[in-house]
Amino acid sequence: MDKKPRLLELLNTLFDRNGIEAKGPELMFYCPFCDHHKRKLQVNCDTQQWHCWVCDAKGRSIFVLAKKLKAPKQIYSELGDILGLKQTYNSNDRLKAIGRLPKQFQFLLDTSNGIMRNQAIKYLESRGISKYDTIRYNIGFCVDGEYGGRIIVPSYDADGNLNYFVGRSIYEGKMKYKNPPVSKNIIVFESNINWSLPIILCEGVFDAIAIKRNAIPLLGKTVSEMLMSRLVSERVSDVVIALDPDALSTAVSISQRLMRYGIKVRNTNLEHGDPSDLGYKTMLTKIDEAKPLDSYSLILQKIASGSI
Repeated sequence: MDKKPRLLELLNTLFDRNGIEAKGPELMFYCPFCDHHKRKLQVNCDTQQWHCWVCDAKGRSIFVLAKKLKAPKQIYSELGDILGLKQTYNSNDRLKAIGRLPKQFQFLLDTSNGIMRNQAIKYLESRGISKYDTIRYNIGFCVDGEYGGRIIVPSYDADGNLNYFVGRSIYEGKMKYKNPPVSKNIIVFESNINWSLPIILCEGVFDAIAIKRNAIPLLGKTVSEMLMSRLVSERVSDVVIALDPDALSTAVSISQRLMRYGIKVRNTNLEHGDPSDLGYKTMLTKIDEAKPLDSYSLILQKIASGSI
């Protein structure tokens, strides 16, 4: 069933006056933020972006719009069903879990807890994370609780809302990473991304922090549906893939997919370590030296990766 009329019907329950279907995937509503006399709030059913052409109220998630309109809890489940995001918003508990950090979270530079704080700082320094990085990414830690003994690296969406966090153990012998039980169909560090500049895709949060500029960690080796959709809808012209040396076949697969959308793709040569190991200056050189792929070079990389 076409989601456009279903989404219109659902969103009409949140507005004082009904919206209408516009061209393509767009819906138009009377803006509740400026009360303009014409329907100037545009909602895109495909990308989820919304924008008022009068007051410039905007966002990149219909869920955030629903939240600003004080939608009742049951709306989010229906919204997730229409948009095909059941994994992320399939229950009120899961929606709530995304929205907050562990209750034991302490900001690293705003606490007097000496022993744990010093151990956390020492670990971050060993990963090349500076005080500036700590402030920029709101990095903290947990002394106890479910995430006790772990560095906590939060991620925020374009509207400044928490959409994920990564918990990394400071100590050897423990499971390295413990992350929240929610979907990874998100854009990590979205609040720091400028879509008009080249986007750099890497594996982990510490890789992205080491790269510093416009880097999005995949939290693994796959591009989420949401991230792929944004790369296309934002008309990103240049993507640099900076995956670990053991992920060549994955890099080739991602490159091929992006190139189908007309996006220029460059693969970095990381034979001697991942971005977190190599550091900012080396990665800057690697990124600058990366050449755009064409059909021939893509075939060569497929052969090198064993894909063909």
